[in-house]
Amino acid sequence: MSEHDYPPYNWPVPIISAIIERVQEGETEVLLQTRWKPDKDPKYSGALEIPAGTIETFENIYTALKREVFEETGLRVTGFRPNIHTQPHSSRGDEAFAFVPFCCQQETKGKPRIGFVFICTVADTEPVPGIGEVRDIRWVKKSKLRKMVSESPEKFFTFHLGALDLYLNRELNWP
Repeated sequence: MSEHDYPPYNWPVPIISAIIERVQEGETEVLLQTRWKPDKDPKYSGALEIPAGTIETFENIYTALKREVFEETGLRVTGFRPNIHTQPHSSRGDEAFAFVPFCCQQETKGKPRIGFVFICTVADTEPVPGIGEVRDIRWVKKSKLRKMVSESPEKFFTFHLGALDLYLNRELNWP
Protein backbone atom coordinates (compact mmCIF):
# COMPACT_ATOMS: atom_id res chain seq x y z
CA MET A 1 0.00 0.00 0.00
CA SER A 2 1.40 3.40 -0.93
CA GLU A 3 1.15 6.44 1.35
CA HIS A 4 -1.49 7.87 -1.00
CA ASP A 5 -3.92 4.93 -0.74
CA TYR A 6 -7.04 5.39 1.38
CA PRO A 7 -6.64 3.55 4.69
CA PRO A 8 -8.30 0.17 5.11
CA TYR A 9 -11.67 -0.01 6.86
CA ASN A 10 -10.15 -0.69 10.28
CA TRP A 11 -8.18 2.60 10.31
CA PRO A 12 -9.94 5.72 11.59
CA VAL A 13 -11.46 7.88 8.87
CA PRO A 14 -10.67 11.62 9.39
CA ILE A 15 -13.85 13.71 9.63
CA ILE A 16 -14.41 17.46 9.83
CA SER A 17 -17.61 18.72 11.54
CA ALA A 18 -19.16 22.18 11.83
CA ILE A 19 -21.33 23.55 14.60
CA ILE A 20 -22.78 26.45 12.64
CA GLU A 21 -24.32 29.19 14.72
CA ARG A 22 -26.08 32.50 14.18
CA VAL A 23 -27.84 34.99 16.42
CA GLN A 24 -31.49 35.78 15.63
CA GLU A 25 -33.44 38.21 17.80
CA GLY A 26 -30.82 37.94 20.55
CA GLU A 27 -30.81 34.14 20.71
CA THR A 28 -28.18 31.75 19.36
CA GLU A 29 -29.40 29.23 16.80
CA VAL A 30 -27.56 26.16 15.52
CA LEU A 31 -27.91 24.54 12.11
CA LEU A 32 -29.20 20.94 12.17
CA GLN A 33 -29.85 18.63 9.28
CA THR A 34 -31.20 15.14 8.76
CA ARG A 35 -28.59 12.64 7.63
CA TRP A 36 -29.79 10.84 4.48
CA LYS A 37 -27.56 8.00 3.29
CA PRO A 38 -29.90 5.01 3.04
CA ASP A 39 -27.54 3.02 0.81
CA LYS A 40 -24.19 3.97 2.43
CA ASP A 41 -25.23 4.25 6.09
CA PRO A 42 -28.76 2.90 6.68
CA LYS A 43 -28.19 2.68 10.44
CA TYR A 44 -28.06 6.47 10.76
CA SER A 45 -30.18 7.63 7.82
CA GLY A 46 -32.86 9.85 9.30
CA ALA A 47 -30.73 10.84 12.29
CA LEU A 48 -30.12 14.48 13.18
CA GLU A 49 -26.59 15.75 12.65
CA ILE A 50 -24.40 18.77 12.14
CA PRO A 51 -22.67 19.26 8.77
CA ALA A 52 -19.66 16.97 8.45
CA GLY A 53 -17.63 14.94 6.00
CA THR A 54 -14.39 13.23 5.16
CA ILE A 55 -11.16 15.14 4.87
CA GLU A 56 -9.65 14.30 1.49
CA THR A 57 -6.01 13.19 1.16
CA PHE A 58 -3.67 16.13 1.91
CA GLU A 59 -6.61 18.57 2.08
CA ASN A 60 -6.17 21.55 4.40
CA ILE A 61 -8.61 21.15 7.30
CA TYR A 62 -10.11 24.62 6.77
CA THR A 63 -10.59 23.94 3.07
CA ALA A 64 -12.30 20.65 3.94
CA LEU A 65 -14.60 22.39 6.40
CA LYS A 66 -15.63 25.06 3.89
CA ARG A 67 -16.13 22.45 1.15
CA GLU A 68 -18.25 20.11 3.27
CA VAL A 69 -20.45 22.89 4.64
CA PHE A 70 -21.03 24.24 1.13
CA GLU A 71 -21.70 20.78 -0.37
CA GLU A 72 -24.24 19.88 2.32
CA THR A 73 -25.94 23.24 2.96
CA GLY A 74 -25.04 25.66 0.16
CA LEU A 75 -23.68 28.03 2.85
CA ARG A 76 -20.29 29.76 2.76
CA VAL A 77 -18.24 29.65 5.97
CA THR A 78 -17.15 33.16 7.00
CA GLY A 79 -15.47 32.43 10.35
CA PHE A 80 -14.14 29.74 12.70
CA ARG A 81 -13.90 29.48 16.47
CA PRO A 82 -11.32 29.06 17.63
CA ASN A 83 -9.24 30.56 14.86
CA ILE A 84 -5.88 29.38 16.13
CA HIS A 85 -3.32 27.92 13.72
CA THR A 86 0.28 28.26 12.64
CA GLN A 87 1.57 29.16 9.24
CA PRO A 88 2.58 26.16 7.11
CA HIS A 89 6.06 24.81 7.83
CA SER A 90 8.12 23.10 5.12
CA SER A 91 10.99 20.70 5.55
CA ARG A 92 12.48 18.03 3.30
CA GLY A 93 9.73 18.52 0.72
CA ASP A 94 6.86 18.04 3.19
CA GLU A 95 4.52 20.69 4.55
CA ALA A 96 2.53 20.78 7.79
CA PHE A 97 0.80 23.17 10.16
CA ALA A 98 -0.80 23.03 13.60
CA PHE A 99 -4.37 24.06 14.43
CA VAL A 100 -6.73 24.13 17.39
CA PRO A 101 -10.30 22.88 16.82
CA PHE A 102 -13.22 23.52 19.18
CA CYS A 103 -12.95 19.85 20.11
CA CYS A 104 -12.03 16.43 18.77
CA GLN A 105 -14.27 13.39 18.57
CA GLN A 106 -13.73 9.66 18.18
CA GLU A 107 -16.04 6.76 17.53
CA THR A 108 -14.82 3.83 19.60
CA LYS A 109 -17.47 1.30 18.61
CA GLY A 110 -19.08 1.05 15.18
CA LYS A 111 -17.17 2.61 12.28
CA PRO A 112 -13.68 3.89 13.11
CA ARG A 113 -13.99 7.68 12.83
CA ILE A 114 -11.90 10.43 14.34
CA GLY A 115 -12.83 14.04 13.88
CA PHE A 116 -12.19 17.71 14.40
CA VAL A 117 -15.06 20.06 15.21
CA PHE A 118 -15.15 23.82 14.68
CA ILE A 119 -17.77 26.39 15.62
CA CYS A 120 -18.52 28.34 12.45
CA THR A 121 -20.37 31.35 11.18
CA VAL A 122 -21.71 31.50 7.65
CA ALA A 123 -22.84 34.13 5.15
CA ASP A 124 -26.36 35.36 5.89
CA THR A 125 -28.31 33.22 3.43
CA GLU A 126 -30.74 30.37 3.91
CA PRO A 127 -29.40 26.80 3.71
CA VAL A 128 -30.30 24.50 0.83
CA PRO A 129 -29.75 20.72 1.08
CA GLY A 130 -27.12 19.52 -1.36
CA ILE A 131 -25.35 16.36 -2.61
CA GLY A 132 -28.31 14.11 -1.81
CA GLU A 133 -26.94 13.09 1.61
CA VAL A 134 -28.91 15.52 3.76
CA ARG A 135 -32.50 16.67 4.17
CA ASP A 136 -34.54 19.03 6.28
CA ILE A 137 -31.88 21.64 7.10
CA ARG A 138 -33.11 24.04 9.77
CA TRP A 139 -32.02 26.50 12.42
CA VAL A 140 -32.77 25.39 15.99
CA LYS A 141 -32.53 27.60 19.06
CA LYS A 142 -29.61 26.54 21.23
CA SER A 143 -31.94 26.15 24.22
CA LYS A 144 -34.20 23.79 22.24
CA LEU A 145 -31.20 21.84 20.90
CA ARG A 146 -29.94 21.34 24.47
CA LYS A 147 -33.33 19.84 25.40
CA MET A 148 -33.44 17.66 22.26
CA VAL A 149 -29.96 16.19 22.91
CA SER A 150 -30.72 15.66 26.59
CA GLU A 151 -34.15 14.07 26.16
CA SER A 152 -33.74 12.19 22.85
CA PRO A 153 -30.06 11.41 22.14
CA GLU A 154 -31.13 8.36 20.10
CA LYS A 155 -32.44 10.74 17.42
CA PHE A 156 -28.90 12.01 16.73
CA PHE A 157 -25.90 10.66 14.82
CA THR A 158 -23.93 9.19 17.73
CA PHE A 159 -20.58 10.53 16.46
CA HIS A 160 -21.77 14.14 17.04
CA LEU A 161 -23.25 13.72 20.53
CA GLY A 162 -19.99 14.32 22.42
CA ALA A 163 -19.23 17.51 20.49
CA LEU A 164 -22.78 18.77 20.99
CA ASP A 165 -22.53 17.95 24.71
CA LEU A 166 -19.37 20.06 25.01
CA TYR A 167 -20.89 22.90 23.01
CA LEU A 168 -24.22 22.97 24.83
CA ASN A 169 -23.22 22.22 28.41
CA ARG A 170 -19.75 23.58 29.06
CA GLU A 171 -18.65 27.16 29.59
CA LEU A 172 -15.76 27.62 27.19
CA ASN A 173 -14.10 30.94 26.59
CA TRP A 174 -12.44 30.79 23.19
CA PRO A 175 -10.84 33.78 21.52
